[in-house]
Amino acid sequence: DITICDTELPYTWNGLTFNATESQTATLTSTVTGCDSLATLNLTVDPTLTSTTDITICDTELPYTWNGLTFNETETQTATLTSAVTGCDSLATLNLTVDPTLTSTTDITICDTELPYTWNGLTFNGTETQTATLTSAVTGCDSLATLNLTVNPTLTSTTDITICDTELPYTWNGLTFNGTETQTATLTSAVTGCDSLATLNLTVDPTLTSTTDITICDTELPYTWNGLTFNGTESQTATLTSAVTGCDSLATLNLTVDPTLTSTTDITI
Repeated sequence: DITICDTELPYTWNGLTFNATESQTATLTSTVTGCDSLATLNLTVDPTLTSTTDITICDTELPYTWNGLTFNETETQTATLTSAVTGCDSLATLNLTVDPTLTSTTDITICDTELPYTWNGLTFNGTETQTATLTSAVTGCDSLATLNLTVNPTLTSTTDITICDTELPYTWNGLTFNGTETQTATLTSAVTGCDSLATLNLTVDPTLTSTTDITICDTELPYTWNGLTFNGTESQTATLTSAVTGCDSLATLNLTVDPTLTSTTDITI
């Protein structure tokens, strides 16, 4: 009884040829008696064992080693091993699938009032690019997610305006001014959609006033002054425009009219 591996076929024994598991008998001549000697061989052929394994890994695990083989990408390789049971060859095949690292790029624009900005565990403090290493829910491998963050600044503007006190209260961008003061309105930029801080420095020029006292004779009536007409002792106020501020200037005239004095004298001579 002999057991061989199929890699040893065809097998020759006493002039017989074996190509598989079988029994054959050779007719020999005995060296002792000179008569026939029948020698029978029961041949058992152990097959080459084969196995196939399918494995999926991430590209971060490359190069991958298995049964003395080295894999650098998705591929199939076969290792020739020795069976611990039969002592014959055992062909172990590995079908290796390599899942790539997934990548994604996202572009986001925010306002500076939204800083610090958090995304996938990353913290952004300004316009910058950062990459988060995540785990793909599909492959279980690394997924590199990149965020290009653009931060739009808060726009600022300052305006200086001078008005007359007769224009109070003054309204500007929803703000109300009751005198000389500075206020800032928070608006929304039509370009960026972010806050826009508009500051108004308001200067209020007062109405100028002046008072003049004049005494005239009644023979000078009617009396004209700054467009006003006086017909006797009285006070009137003219509304003028200041050459300096452009605002109203109230000029008041207190007019005193002295009458013509009369006297009558009777004399006898």
